[in-house]
Amino acid sequence: METNQSILICGIGGQGVVLSGRIISLSAFYENYNVKTSEVHGMSQRGGSVSTHLRYGNKIFTPLIPLHTADIILSFDLYETLRYIDYANEKTRIITASAGKYIKKSSANLVNLPSFESIIDKITIDFNFKNLITVDIGKIAQELGNIKVANTILIGASSQFTYIQEQTWLNILRENVPANTIALNEKAFLLGRKISA
Repeated sequence: METNQSILICGIGGQGVVLSGRIISLSAFYENYNVKTSEVHGMSQRGGSVSTHLRYGNKIFTPLIPLHTADIILSFDLYETLRYIDYANEKTRIITASAGKYIKKSSANLVNLPSFESIIDKITIDFNFKNLITVDIGKIAQELGNIKVANTILIGASSQFTYIQEQTWLNILRENVPANTIALNEKAFLLGRKISA
């Protein structure tokens, strides 16, 4: 039985998109899946859009995810969720931060951005996507005592929809975070794994 999955990870430079892709791909690799990834870097140092295409399964020939075929969209920024929404279909699991940030360099190029609520309405009503999970990662991370585990919370939330075992996730997480943050990252991951729509 084929168990291929396509995961699109997106966000803003500095939010942990690349590290998250590494953790997910290593977790799949350690369970003996064929893994292909392709990182698309925007102007990350200036807060630009960053995304990673990740595909794993029994037979994977290309890392790039065609439009409307992602099984999971994992987004660290709500605005970026909307940017990459064309990769989703009616079955796609969309796990996204419930907020976003946008860097305005000067008053000359201010952009009238839609509200977070209107973006969520657009995704669920206009686009009719039912499998949307929004997570207030900033609030949860602050409650845990460290905003830097925000991406781990979302990795945990998305992990429940993969074919990868929980223990494998935890093992890879331990190997890829600073030693003094392992316990905190494990807690954040397991907390995220319990989040549901």
